Amino acid sequence: MVIESMPSFVDRIIIVNDLSNDKTASVVLGYIDSDKTVNTSLTNKLAREFDRNRYNYAEEVLHEQSKEEVKLFNPSEIANTNRETDRIILINHTANGRVGAAIASGYKWCKDHDIDCTAVMAGDGQMDPGELESICLPVINENVDYVIRSNQLREGAISRETALEKKKC
Repeated sequence: MVIESMPSFVDRIIIVNDLSNDKTASVVLGYIDSDKTVNTSLTNKLAREFDRNRYNYAEEVLHEQSKEEVKLFNPSEIANTNRETDRIILINHTANGRVGAAIASGYKWCKDHDIDCTAVMAGDGQMDPGELESICLPVINENVDYVIRSNQLREGAISRETALEKKKC
């Protein structure tokens, strides 16, 4: 449902499968195989050779740090055959790391591929993809670094406690 409802302006959908025991990997691979979206090619910055010169020492240090930080993340494998152009990317953790590790792996992939704006969306469909534009545009157009969406502050939102009280009535 989350994949199917993603707006067309979203260039990449990164799915991190944290050793789930359901059919997440096979279902996502089916979506990857059937997706006909044509994307510009991305290159993993860590895979490229770095040409050192007298002016880019700081960039070289950052490049080396990015390569080293991979060791700090949950071990994983990219399932895609066409990972540079596929719209949907499937990252399969090879060790369970829970939700925080999954989010971190997604962020790391986006950082390493120069993605300009990322949004975390749970696979259970709790966030309306129609809200992505209002979340992403300030980051893209207004030099905003980070946007947080709160269910509690949305118009018409009620707290979990209020919902449970109403359910009891």
